[in-house]
Amino acid sequence: MASITTNSQCVLDQYVKEVSDFSSQYGSDGSISYVANNVIGKPALYPEYGDFSAAYCMRSYGKWWTKCESSTHPIDDPRPLLPPSVDFIDVRYEIAVYPIRIDFYETYNPGSVVRVWGSQEGQGWVLLWSGEAQLGLRQVARIFSPPVIQADKPVNLLRIEFDQHSHSYYSALDAILLVGSTHTSSKQHLTFQETITSQIMKLGLHNIASEEEILSGVQFLLSEENLLRMVAEECESKDVEPLREEKAEFMDECETESSTKEVINDELIERKLEDSGDEGTSGGYFDMLPEELIIHILKELDIRSLCRLAHTCKLLQKYTSDPFLYIRLNLKNCWWLVSNATLECLSSRCLLLQSLDLSWCGPYNALDTETFMEFIHTCGRQLTILRLNNCHFIDNYCLYMIANVCLSLEELSMANCFKVDHLGFGELKKARCLSRLDLSRTRIDFHTLQLLLQHAGQLRHLSLNNCTQLDMDEVALTLATFSRDLISLGAWKTHGLTARGLRALACIPTLQDLDLGWALSGVITEGLGELVRGCRGLKRIYLTALRTLTDHDLHHLMTHSHGLTQLDIMGTRNVTPEAVHRLLQSCQHLELLDVSFCEQIHSTYIHQWNSQFPKVAIKGGLKHQVRIV
Repeated sequence: MASITTNSQCVLDQYVKEVSDFSSQYGSDGSISYVANNVIGKPALYPEYGDFSAAYCMRSYGKWWTKCESSTHPIDDPRPLLPPSVDFIDVRYEIAVYPIRIDFYETYNPGSVVRVWGSQEGQGWVLLWSGEAQLGLRQVARIFSPPVIQADKPVNLLRIEFDQHSHSYYSALDAILLVGSTHTSSKQHLTFQETITSQIMKLGLHNIASEEEILSGVQFLLSEENLLRMVAEECESKDVEPLREEKAEFMDECETESSTKEVINDELIERKLEDSGDEGTSGGYFDMLPEELIIHILKELDIRSLCRLAHTCKLLQKYTSDPFLYIRLNLKNCWWLVSNATLECLSSRCLLLQSLDLSWCGPYNALDTETFMEFIHTCGRQLTILRLNNCHFIDNYCLYMIANVCLSLEELSMANCFKVDHLGFGELKKARCLSRLDLSRTRIDFHTLQLLLQHAGQLRHLSLNNCTQLDMDEVALTLATFSRDLISLGAWKTHGLTARGLRALACIPTLQDLDLGWALSGVITEGLGELVRGCRGLKRIYLTALRTLTDHDLHHLMTHSHGLTQLDIMGTRNVTPEAVHRLLQSCQHLELLDVSFCEQIHSTYIHQWNSQFPKVAIKGGLKHQVRIV
């Protein structure tokens, strides 16, 4: 950590001290390869460029993860407050500062950062920067420094959102540098409009690439002479209204927490317009419209607009409270606004609620267990879809409430929910209508999962990615007994799947989507042959890091899986270019083929195949690749 200090002012450059949360990582917990914790500290790879295991890498890229049976469709949101993103990571710094500059050390396929939020210990979020995913960038490492907006509160916590939908391969991040000032001077000397941060940003010093130049550039700003000059200018200035207007415009444009949370949580939903005879409560021309037409118009509005309309007149207050407008509710798209007050206010309007996405909501105690349980008790009886990914307030009691109230539940997603153990998961045996269940990176154990599967006769899609407490051979045998209509299974980064487990999965002829990346162990040739013969409808199969895969195994695939659209055999040692070429010729529907890190597949073959099979996105043969570990 470097700093410049003068009197009570201090400018610090800090690297990440701790990763607080994340939605996705390529690596496994407890590993050092491709995990979120790799962004902690100073850059270890930059300026090198390549697919290095010492960087942070997310799980998905492109649109491939949305073009498969295991993918879920977003809950309708006619006008999200911000464009939807794919993943996020929360990083914490040692000292809270007013941000001047944020540097992202991108070392592979740069351009996926789309938003940066700042907060102090998760209490109130401010949008520091927002943009679109960048395409067509040079394939070199870079330091990305988006133009952050001046915040009126210090931050020590950043949430970075990513959008990899348009990227052709995985992106990687090495480190995140936060440069900021402490602003410890008293208000009688420096006002909000004339802080050290604002001076730095006015002079453009935050856009200088060198850290040394930043520190030397702000040296004079922290000098006693400059501070006295700033105070003198402040005293002489009498017209501060333009600055206030500029601040107000910033708050409106950036959708900050302080400008919108008050509307949704405090004013919009729960407060009733008082029966006062005020002329402002007239419905105006809306009084002349049919009720059906008003409801049809209101269905096209986002939740914030509905809340604002509720304050215009009694007529619209009545219509914006209609439960038919809240049948499908996507709060993930406004996660930074959601608190206990949000659910308390919405509860009276969501009596017909059928689909709810609360993913990413309630971080750092913004939502608590009791409020969520009360909301589910009031509004959950007709729920069929419930998504709770990264909702860290979810515990065993919440699962008890869900299982006993949401009797029609068909889809439940709770990836990265760590507080639930076998007692909570055991309650899900009551959810007999479940057809889609995502338990990725949770603490589910085999005996509890076995009990759950025995009662989930309607299950069609199951995701167990990164569930490290499971023996996948035993899971496969259980699925073959109780889930014979399963369509998709995610077992990424699980353990213990052998030829025995593959033979069990072969007894599920309906399987179309199978992710076994990093899960397989041992020689599985015979088991894989039985699998593809038994599951002839396979469209997507990931056999990532299966070192023992052979040409004979590929022959089974091209012979029996004619509908194959996605295949990942990254990291194999024995597959030859001739076998891959025959597979490309045989699988006419193939859209994605990943042969990265395959020892015998060189870049010259990739170039040839790209020309010969233009409809297939072939990954591999990059000159920047290094061997995975």
